[in-house]
Amino acid sequence: VLMIGIDGNSKQNFQRHMPKTRNFLLNDLNAIELHQYNKLGEKTYPNVVALLTGKSQTEMIRSNWTAAQTFDNVNDDFIWSDFRKAGYRTGTVFDQYHLTAFHYQKKGWDKAPVDFYRRAGLHYRNRDKLMRRHNKHCIGDIPEITLNHDFWIQMATTFNNSKTRPYFGYSFTTHLTHDNHNLASAGDHLYLGFLQDLKDKNIINNTVLIFFSDHGQRFGATRSTYNGIIESRTPYMFLIFPPWFYQKYPDILKVLKINQERLTTNRDIYETLRDIANFQGTTKLGDINKRGISLFQEIPRERMCEHAEIPLEYCLCNRLTDSTVSYSMSLVLAATVQRKIRRKMYSKWRKCADLTVKEVNNVMVVQSDKTHVNESAKEVTLYQITMTTTPGDAIYEATVKFFNVSKKTEVVGDIVRINMYRGQAECIPSPVLRPFCFCK
Repeated sequence: VLMIGIDGNSKQNFQRHMPKTRNFLLNDLNAIELHQYNKLGEKTYPNVVALLTGKSQTEMIRSNWTAAQTFDNVNDDFIWSDFRKAGYRTGTVFDQYHLTAFHYQKKGWDKAPVDFYRRAGLHYRNRDKLMRRHNKHCIGDIPEITLNHDFWIQMATTFNNSKTRPYFGYSFTTHLTHDNHNLASAGDHLYLGFLQDLKDKNIINNTVLIFFSDHGQRFGATRSTYNGIIESRTPYMFLIFPPWFYQKYPDILKVLKINQERLTTNRDIYETLRDIANFQGTTKLGDINKRGISLFQEIPRERMCEHAEIPLEYCLCNRLTDSTVSYSMSLVLAATVQRKIRRKMYSKWRKCADLTVKEVNNVMVVQSDKTHVNESAKEVTLYQITMTTTPGDAIYEATVKFFNVSKKTEVVGDIVRINMYRGQAECIPSPVLRPFCFCK
């Protein structure tokens, strides 16, 4: 099993900037692409945690883990531990030393979480300035992406017997696309070459390949547009099975093709990985009341965001429409968001400035999936507001519930910052609070 992830690359951006890779996945490797794949959280961490453990951020904390601790005591919760127990060699590759989901303002691991953990080499590579002197995306004269892909080719050819020496690999690349999603085009021919190698060396004949991203673009000018909102919520997910697999298990292929058009999330991939680690080769109808359903089970057509526990503010079943709200209503919505930010930041008032509304950028009506809320449309109106605060010109996006009878308001779910805050919030360490801080 080999998982290849790219940071901040929406499925639309993948189509625009990496067409050669995408076409090879679909036409040469017969990949299964999930067309209604919805992210679960704003940043990388909540999405990959769900992918690798099936849990939410809150549940990780309940599992006796905090950001001040390493992940060692919860490493058994990660899917690579399931594969290791099933006899697989396991490995991980990251291209960042401190900006991974598990190390940025977190402690990572003290002990190697997998059998082949390439962190020490990455650490020394990043400390040597000569390594990236000519191009930050290269190690010497070799593209960093190629260097990482060479490791997987070596691992796959070394452990090339799926019966006696199976392997599991997890790779996540941040450097290329984290700050600029348009740079994905520079990796198109590199990823294409890697996939061609997997095919030419017959690695794909005994490997399940999962090619994915965590979310779309989170910052930048296009993020504030309607398309930008949608793209931020739509990562991509491709699953490639060996050619013989579809012939041997036609019922599973049938279910996979059905599930292409069903609402899916990272938790479903986690459950699928668990099924692969303990493969039975059977199918059945999935339980709609379970938030994670293996793709080897048919996901019910009626599944909505509530069933999959997709937060309302990220749910793509909702429709956003232009709103002609009054000036006074827009101020009420903005004030609701401002109050929540103030409550969130109350303990940091000595270090962080009090943020006030500078401008209401946009207000849209959210026509919500009715299973997501208990109130009827007559009782409640949902709005999505984008607003700018001062000082610092932070731009926030939030979903606000307006109770039509009582005229009360409340913020639903996360308040999301959609422009960069690098250089503004260094006075506090909390990754949760930094988007809301402008240091005094």
